[in-house]
Amino acid sequence: MQEVSTKFSKGTVVANRYIIDELLGTGGFGAVYRVQDRRVKGNVFALKEVADPNPHERQSFMSECTILKRLDHDALPHVYRVFEDHERNRVYMLMDYIDGPNLEQLRQQQPGKRFPFSRVMHIMAPIIDAIVYLHAQQPPIIHRDIKPANIIVPANDDSGTVLVDFGIAKEYEPDSTTTAIRHCSPGYGSPEHYATGTDIRTDIYSLGATFYALLTGVVPTDALYRMAQMSSKGIDPLLKVNALVPTLTGELAEVLAQAMAINSDDRYASVEEFWQALQACQVDDTVDEILSKQPVEETPLSPVTPSPAIIVRRLPQPSRPQKWLIATLCGVVLIALLSGVVWGAGLLPSAQQRDRLAITPTASVAVQSPTITAISTQQTVMTTPTTHVVTSPSPTPVAATPTTPPTVSPSQTVAATYPLLTMRYDGTISNKFTTPSTDTSMSLSQLQQNGAAIRGYFSVGAGLVGNGNFTGTVTTDNKIQFLVPSYSGLLPLFFTGQIQKDGSISGSYCSYQNNSCDYTGGGHGAWHVIPS
Repeated sequence: MQEVSTKFSKGTVVANRYIIDELLGTGGFGAVYRVQDRRVKGNVFALKEVADPNPHERQSFMSECTILKRLDHDALPHVYRVFEDHERNRVYMLMDYIDGPNLEQLRQQQPGKRFPFSRVMHIMAPIIDAIVYLHAQQPPIIHRDIKPANIIVPANDDSGTVLVDFGIAKEYEPDSTTTAIRHCSPGYGSPEHYATGTDIRTDIYSLGATFYALLTGVVPTDALYRMAQMSSKGIDPLLKVNALVPTLTGELAEVLAQAMAINSDDRYASVEEFWQALQACQVDDTVDEILSKQPVEETPLSPVTPSPAIIVRRLPQPSRPQKWLIATLCGVVLIALLSGVVWGAGLLPSAQQRDRLAITPTASVAVQSPTITAISTQQTVMTTPTTHVVTSPSPTPVAATPTTPPTVSPSQTVAATYPLLTMRYDGTISNKFTTPSTDTSMSLSQLQQNGAAIRGYFSVGAGLVGNGNFTGTVTTDNKIQFLVPSYSGLLPLFFTGQIQKDGSISGSYCSYQNNSCDYTGGGHGAWHVIPS
């Protein structure tokens, strides 16, 4: 069917009753409008049309209407009536209008184009319940086009999400096939969309792909391409989610990998089983929560130019209690230093004790072993960070002696520190995959840091390829790791390293696949950079 060439303008009256307010969307089928009911003022609906349908399209549309009219679920739109306009050769379906953006639009607005795990679980809970409801119908109803763009999030209500667009929904008949060639969205459609008949596990694949995109900010590799690569090279090009976002766990990565298995028999047997596996995952997404709740106006990461604009994160100033604490700590240190001058060097704490008592200008987290209980945020540039303190009893100062180091009881709060990175590093990289090895320059630029989380732009000099944005983490023991996604079909690059006392970073890297290094699939070697 051809794209509709004529669309109704605002104010047009359809069926002598519904006034067109706004064009909501278009496609090969026709269009969807927001309309008002002339007979009942204040009633607003969505009006879906199929323009110039052939007999098959008319029958398909009527089937969709029949399916939806008998459904009753809060996360599914209710259909009120179906009617035809023989003069214009159109068929209409009147249904609930849900005011709000779709989930794909919201995803695009998030830092990194992704949501924290806890929020994804909250948003998707009604959708999971709706799919369970559909699959429980007799016969089961398969949606077959689950994706973020088909999930509406009502304004100011994350918990009221609605699954829309049943254009290719089917009633599942076990003894027949329900093939819909290419009637799916790339990245979200299962392999059986392109080949054999669909069943309830088709929706499980699409749900897994939806979670994948919402959690990583990356639309999954399309199933058709995955099948082709696995057939020709024996390699699945779909990266695990924890390879794209290091804060996600391997347990979660395996759950989504099973949901998106190429062979439908390898997937979860039901949506309930998939949901239970997701709920069992322990994901500490505190860093992601901070990033999502403190968005920063910043330009997209891109290759730097000779004089790049530097975006500095502006954070709230310390509150009065925080300022009082900082001033008090500084006073204690000052008094201790002055006292040391009077008493003489012989009574000063040992070097080990001074290290334990030193206050360093780095980002801090308050931890109560073994669980992190609060995380601070800091500016991207080298500045004094804001410190968040757990409200627990303050330890009583203990007089240090030259022979007995100060101790901290298990109930006391211990300060852990993240190293602060600069905004640019330059150095060298060696690729041992080539013969002879290739040595060239490398840079980490536009680097932004939020506690443990880091992101920036990776680039290499002549002889190697792989430039791209990276995301990663640093640890309190000065370790660093980050991932550069796939470039022109090549495997992603995974970097690990150690931050030295002089600020330089040295480490190794490898091509990354199936949650581990693949030394036969691409570049690997050593790297070293220094602050610029």
